[in-house]
Parts: sequence; C-alpha cells; structure tokens
Amino acid sequence: MPRTFTLLVALAFALSFSTGASVDPNANVSTAKRVFVEKMGQGRFDKLDEIYGPNFVAHSPYKDYTLEEDNESGKAWRTAFPDLKVTVERTVASGDLVALHWKATGTNTVASAGMPGKGAKAKVEGMTFFRFSSGRIVEEWGVMDMARLAMQMSAPPPPPPAPPPPPAAP
Repeated sequence: MPRTFTLLVALAFALSFSTGASVDPNANVSTAKRVFVEKMGQGRFDKLDEIYGPNFVAHSPYKDYTLEEDNESGKAWRTAFPDLKVTVERTVASGDLVALHWKATGTNTVASAGMPGKGAKAKVEGMTFFRFSSGRIVEEWGVMDMARLAMQMSAPPPPPPAPPPPPAAP
C-alpha cells in the first residue's frame, strides 16, 4: 500500500509539470484586462505578442477567427468609435480561464465595423472568457449586447441644446 501511494504521488507530481507552466490566475487576469484597457480602450495593438499565444482562436457562433482577423475587427471598432473608452467591471479566474465583464462608451463618428458613423453616442457591455496557456491567451469566447448597440445606432443623435432665451427688456 505505501508503495502504491508513493507511485500515485509521484505520478501526480509529474503530471502537474506536464501541462506546462503553473497557472497564475492573478497574472492571467492582468493580461486579460490588457485586451480591453490597452488594445480596445487605447488602440494599442503594438504589444500583442505579450498577450496572445500561438494559434490563438476567437470563437463566435458563426466562425472561428485568427488573431489577425480578431485584430482587424478590433481596429475597425476603434475606427468607428475613435473616442472609445473601455472599463473592466468584474473579473473571475479559475484555473486557466478568466472571465471579464466590461463596459464600453464612445461616439460613432466614422462608418466602420458595420456602424453608420452618424455621430450617435453608444454605451454597451459584454462578457468575454479567455483560456490561457503559458501565461498567454490562446482562446476567446465573447458576447456583447448588440441589440442595445443597434438601438443606439438607429436613433438620430440628439439635437444641440437650444440657445438661452434673450434677456427680458428693461
């Protein structure tokens, strides 16, 4: 019995190293936040090798996207909303997965990413799940409130404020 236990402990120890580097959920959360704060919120597409692993895949209900396709989409959204601001509201990490709840605001001033570019202000939120390997994002699944965004884009921008009434005659 002791020999069997020793073998099981040794096997478990060996398997813990066979999956690659140990998982650091805090580091993974920090990296996941960079996608929204730096890449989408600030338009910084220059340090992607620090964020994404090889063979990255962004999954959608319709198609899987490569990193290049995902970045082109991100750049199109940044073009459509040049003043885009993104905040991360909540995070949850478990093992090699990180989930983020995020909110974004911006003004759609340029026709891009399927948006009309008519000056409408937008607020939208979504959730994104990332899977990590060796400290880099290798898979992504995301949803955002496209119905709310579409309603905001179809509404005409608000009219400018009315000028104040002239002062009363003395």
